[in-house]
Amino acid sequence: MGKAGPRTRAHPPGQPRLWAARGRDSRAPMVRALGYSHSPFDPTDPGRLCRGRERWIESYPTEPDELPRMWRVCISGAAFSDDSARDARRGMRFSGLSPGQVTRALFPNSALVVWAEDAMPERVPPRAEGVEYYALRQPGGPLRQDYARWSMVCADAASLDVAFDAGADVLLALEPPAPSRDGDAPSRLVDAPAADAHLDPSHGGGLPEELREALFLLTGFRVDGAPGRAFQAVALPPLLARCRAVVLIHQDKHASCLGVYANRPVDLSRRLDQLARGVGALSVPFAIPPMLARWDRALWEVRQAWDERVDGEYPVPPATDGGSGWSRRGARRGPGVADGEE
Repeated sequence: MGKAGPRTRAHPPGQPRLWAARGRDSRAPMVRALGYSHSPFDPTDPGRLCRGRERWIESYPTEPDELPRMWRVCISGAAFSDDSARDARRGMRFSGLSPGQVTRALFPNSALVVWAEDAMPERVPPRAEGVEYYALRQPGGPLRQDYARWSMVCADAASLDVAFDAGADVLLALEPPAPSRDGDAPSRLVDAPAADAHLDPSHGGGLPEELREALFLLTGFRVDGAPGRAFQAVALPPLLARCRAVVLIHQDKHASCLGVYANRPVDLSRRLDQLARGVGALSVPFAIPPMLARWDRALWEVRQAWDERVDGEYPVPPATDGGSGWSRRGARRGPGVADGEE
């Protein structure tokens, strides 16, 4: 009879299997980073969003040269233990910054108005304007589901985060700022819209009807699911004719991220670098939107340009198994490899 092999412990039934990255000390602190990209944007050919999480709404017919080219800045965050980024948690909040903090810092002199479509009625903020309640019937869902749409002028990062948590996912950066009143920031874009027969506006005020119609084209045909579809790209140019920039709440792998859309090139690198330093995060530029890109590749590129005599010690430790950084497994591949593409 042959020698018996080593005994193995069976996995207890009903218990989840726990996965741990090879060589990672679970007690090691996570490195926080803020990633961003600057690139041209064609609303008639908007490209992909985060795989499995979000897509664009299929657009209504447009001629290729009918809409102007635009500019997009995508901003997200991540937390990881080493330069392999295998255990990365991806999304704005993992940088240590909230969407409200970032948008307020990027547009310090603008009046910021948020818009919510298909929001939950019970979560409408007290300061929301132009609130409308409506019902939708969707295949495979409840026979009737109540929703709300509303707008709100936000004076600071805290009020922006309140609005985003309540379901707002569009922000308009307007000039000049709205006048204050008793420390508040009411909208002077107020123009009470005439209610359609099937709507129930419970509050006066809100945005002008033409602007509401443009926002409805952007957000009014969304589809739930995995991936979800929340925005129609060809609806962005009419909005940008009325404001400085449009900010959309997009989705990254584990949390939300930001897309800033403008009519002309904008460079937000300096402000984003300052924001990252303010919370002790590493600032990481990307060649393509962070929700599509590989963090290990971007970290390798940052490391190549890092000067420890000027910048201090590089804050991202190498992978302990020596086999997961971009330079050790992927530098031979071409540039611009999207996340998950081998």
